[in-house]
Amino acid sequence: MKKTGDQLDVIVKILILIGMFLLVLLVPTILEIGGAFPNVSWAIYAAAVLFIVVYVGIAYLGWWILKPNLTRPQFTKFTSEEINTVFKTYGLILILNMVFNIVMKMVFHSDATENQNNINALLSSNTVTLIVFGFAGAFIAPFVEEFIFRGIIISYFFKQRAWWLSIILSGVIFSLGHASSNPISFALYATMGMILEIGRAHV
Repeated sequence: MKKTGDQLDVIVKILILIGMFLLVLLVPTILEIGGAFPNVSWAIYAAAVLFIVVYVGIAYLGWWILKPNLTRPQFTKFTSEEINTVFKTYGLILILNMVFNIVMKMVFHSDATENQNNINALLSSNTVTLIVFGFAGAFIAPFVEEFIFRGIIISYFFKQRAWWLSIILSGVIFSLGHASSNPISFALYATMGMILEIGRAHV
C-alpha cells in the first residue's frame, strides 16, 4: 500500500515534487529533438509518439502518487454550480491575461510571454508537432498540471492547513513551470495558478 503525504518524510515529498516538476519541464524537449532533423521524417514521427507516451506516463505517475491522498471521488458528474465556477475561473483568467499583456507591452514592449513565444516556435516547426502538441495541450496537460501544481502540492504539504499559503505556493510553482522573462509575465502565471487553485477548491 502506497503511503499518503502525511506518512512520508518531508525530504521525500520535496524530491517527488521536484522530480515531477522536472519531468514536465523536460518532456517538450522530445519534440524539439525530433524537429531538429527536418529532413528525417521518421525522427519527427518517432519523437511525436514518444512525446505522447512519456506525457501520458507522467500523467499516470502523477495520478498514482496523488491517489492515496484523495478523500473523495474525483471523476464525478459536474454540478451546475461547479460548471459555473469553471466558467467564472476561465473568464477571470482571460481578463487578467489581457490586462497583464497590456501592462507588459507598455513596460517591456513585449507582445507575449517567453513561454508563449517558446510554444509558438515549437508549433511552427512542423505540422506533426503542431498536431501532437495541440492534442497534448488540450487533453493531457490539464491533468498533469492539476495533479502536480495543485494535487501533490496541496495534499503533500498543506491538506487543510494554511489554505492561503497553499494558494500562493501553488501559484508561484505554477509560474516557475512557465518560462518568464520579466516580473510581469511571472506575476501573470502566478496569478493564474492561484486562481486555478481557488477554483479547484470550489469544484
